[in-house]
Amino acid sequence: EIVEILEKNLSEIKSLSKFYNKLVNPKNEEDKAVRQQLEFINKLEINVAFPFLMKVYEDYSNGIIDKQIFISVLALIQSFTFRRFIVGLPTNALNKIFMSLYDKVEQDNYLFSIQKSLLLRAGVQRFPRDTETINALKEKDVYNIKPKNRTYLLERLENFQNNEPVAIEGNSDITIEHIFPQNPDPKWKIELGNDEYNYIKENYLNTIGNLTLSGNNGKLGNKPFLDKRDLAEVGYKDSRLWLNKYLTILDKWDKAEIERRYNLISERFMKIWEIPNITI
Repeated sequence: EIVEILEKNLSEIKSLSKFYNKLVNPKNEEDKAVRQQLEFINKLEINVAFPFLMKVYEDYSNGIIDKQIFISVLALIQSFTFRRFIVGLPTNALNKIFMSLYDKVEQDNYLFSIQKSLLLRAGVQRFPRDTETINALKEKDVYNIKPKNRTYLLERLENFQNNEPVAIEGNSDITIEHIFPQNPDPKWKIELGNDEYNYIKENYLNTIGNLTLSGNNGKLGNKPFLDKRDLAEVGYKDSRLWLNKYLTILDKWDKAEIERRYNLISERFMKIWEIPNITI
């Protein structure tokens, strides 16, 4: 009898280890769309969600849920954990959430039951709503965070609904660049005036509103804004990146422009890391 129980338990573990392997090594997943979500989850490093995700993976593998639902669950977990990260909620609260989340799954109402369970969480376990997330992201230092998380943020913003995706990770040609530089040329202070210059330096330097991607960071570096915009072949005007599109039409880079660009980016952020639109 003991042998039977052992065999039963071990066969369950053996089955789940196959899915654990794919969560850790997304390249082992053959389906391209699923693999992409697994790669995202990998960059977010949310291993704490693995016990839950292994069970969902198993359900997908057994045909209990279809691919679309599986992808929706993978996207939902990213929205939940990444919004929490932006808002600065404690990560140790995630252990409790993911330990019991699979118990809340209703087989015939699979995705909805998970969405509902996460949306009903309160306090440190909450799913941050749009307003809270937008307000936090505006002043969040997203430059001095783990490189994997930073790449994840910029790569997803850049490539959202983009049929010509740009690889950032492992691409030494593309680097993260501060539009208002970390060590600005003296002309910046003259153009902006003391107050505005200091305000940007203290509040917006490392925020998403002031960060972009560039294949020519070395050449642009600390130069004044118009040089960065117009420099032949390397300026923002010649970039084909979405993150640089807004910069091509500007004549200056000040507090108001950083805030306007932030608004554009935050709209996109809410579409990528969306909160479930369900009625409970």
